[in-house]
Amino acid sequence: MKTRIIRPWAKALAAVLCIASLTAALTALFPVSELAGAGGFQPDGYEGMLHRREQLLVEERVLELHCLLSDTGANIDPEATLEAEFTDPNFLYEVKDESGQILAAHKNQGPYRARYSETIERYRPNSAVITETEVYPTPEALDAEIAAILAAHPYAAIEQETLDTGGIRLTYSYPAEDPETITITGFLRQDLVNSGTIYQELTRLEFLYAHQTLLLVLLAGGLCLGLLTLAFLCRAAGHKADREGITLLWWDRVIPPELTLCLLLGAAVLSLAPLWNIVWDLWTLPLLAARTGFIALCLTAAVAALLSLVRQGKGGTLRQTSLLGKLGRGLTALGRKFSLALTRLLDRLPLFWAVALGFLLLCVLEFLSILIMVQFWNPIPGAILWLLLKLAACAILIWAVLAMRTLQHGGEELAVGNLDYRVPLDRLRGAFRSHGQDLNSIRSAIHTAVEDQMKSERMKTELITNVSHDIKTPLTSIVSYVDLLKKQEMPTPEAREYLDVLDRQAGKLKKLTEDLVEAAKASSGNLPVDLQPTDVNVLLSQSAGEYQERLLSRDLQLVLTPHPENPVISADGRLLWRVFENLLGNICKYAQPGTRVYLTCGADGAQVALTFRNISATPLNISPEELMERFVRGDDARHTEGNGLGLSIARSLTQLQKGDFRVDIDGDLFKATLTFPRLV
Repeated sequence: MKTRIIRPWAKALAAVLCIASLTAALTALFPVSELAGAGGFQPDGYEGMLHRREQLLVEERVLELHCLLSDTGANIDPEATLEAEFTDPNFLYEVKDESGQILAAHKNQGPYRARYSETIERYRPNSAVITETEVYPTPEALDAEIAAILAAHPYAAIEQETLDTGGIRLTYSYPAEDPETITITGFLRQDLVNSGTIYQELTRLEFLYAHQTLLLVLLAGGLCLGLLTLAFLCRAAGHKADREGITLLWWDRVIPPELTLCLLLGAAVLSLAPLWNIVWDLWTLPLLAARTGFIALCLTAAVAALLSLVRQGKGGTLRQTSLLGKLGRGLTALGRKFSLALTRLLDRLPLFWAVALGFLLLCVLEFLSILIMVQFWNPIPGAILWLLLKLAACAILIWAVLAMRTLQHGGEELAVGNLDYRVPLDRLRGAFRSHGQDLNSIRSAIHTAVEDQMKSERMKTELITNVSHDIKTPLTSIVSYVDLLKKQEMPTPEAREYLDVLDRQAGKLKKLTEDLVEAAKASSGNLPVDLQPTDVNVLLSQSAGEYQERLLSRDLQLVLTPHPENPVISADGRLLWRVFENLLGNICKYAQPGTRVYLTCGADGAQVALTFRNISATPLNISPEELMERFVRGDDARHTEGNGLGLSIARSLTQLQKGDFRVDIDGDLFKATLTFPRLV
């Protein structure tokens, strides 16, 4: 907001314009509404408006005369009764009976400009008397009958007599009445006398019609200007040119918003009081000034109350100073204490007994509602209580189902291994909250165990890598010097034999070190993987050709069965070749001589499966899971070469290529299956 629109002089000027404009609008509102009700804005103009108002004035006074003459027993006396009631010299009246005889008439008859007649039927007492007798068994019935008799016959004479049987005889008499039809006619004098309410009202209507344009301008212009300045005041409320933020006045902090709102509504209603036209007279200047001042005073109070509410709303203090807010906060604190006490009680009870106690309480309340419906003629209270109980039971059931669903979702997240998920406990209570806390504790324990295991695996991998690296450096020197010694002449044959043993064992140690490093990298995922479309039939055929001679030297017959469709998978050819090499190397080491080795490629629309099968030379008294662990060999006697890392490396490399590695053992049959998603 700009500084120039919150200057004190600007706000003061806007307040004066707002009150003055709205006062002018409300002052003109009643005359405009009176003109509209009289038809002053209709096309027939002043003559039509004046004729309708004259006719209405005559009808109103004829109805007053009707009410006066309709009372039972009224005597028509022009001098004493009607002249005392109708003193306006401009209203003339005439009362006739059925025969046309004038029963009463105004003493000053003459030409008239408006006329209205109405025929009524009334009852006049005659000389006859009607007597009736009734017997009532109880005084209560008698009292009700006496009240009814007096309401119908106000002048009735009533006598009571107690009978020997205990009843009461009631005798009452009242005068008989004869019906009488009379015609009442009212007239408005042709030449109005300059006195009386009729002359004042017609003269005022003429004055309003002559100034109707001015009144409309005051109403529309005052209303528009007042609302615009009021909007300006609301926008500038609470702002000062030399201060940041909202500045509250002292009554904004002291008076509660509810009282301010009541003041606003009361002042707004009182400002419209002149519309009721009860005590205000347009033609009395003191009363006109008093009415205008009263409207201005009411509008000032209403605008001040509105601006106070606006300042409190901008400053954000409505809730702090509100009586309802304080009451709501007190009830909320009391509800929290009760809920906490109830929660503690239910926590101390076993879940079964807590549910049983709640069910018993519900049954008792339902029985009470049914009892209320049976005992009372009006079953609505019992039905409302029963409906509230059902709504409460439904709410509790929905809450319990949602709590169980929250716990179920937490269990599902733990089951799939999402250890970052925590069961939300803010809406859980009692046993549900305890179970949610247990699930979160299980999650934390599993998370800690997994982190410890991963840390142990990392330490193990780092240890293997570091030790292998430390061994590899001196081992390289040993192998190099052995190669140099092999080129020299040995002094004795035994020295040559010792040198061959040293060369062979150094080679085994070098192979073990390389396998350890590769196993550590494969299990930790540190190997670079370059996945490319790979024809598995081609790679499998190349591997079979590479190991054909070694298999024949071990008396093993190779049976290769490629897939006829040449399926393609996404794999790293170098790593997949290493997997094939490990499997075929194990077959050469552990297969039973004189048997067949089967290499099969199978595929369907989604997957490609590569299967390696052979018959073991030694009993396979070991599970597939143990066989794929590191440093585990199928040959317990360790008569063959190998270090027990081949299958572990093959599984890790397969998983790095998004594949699955599975080993099955059936007696002496060993089967390894590699499964990859199919591309083509």
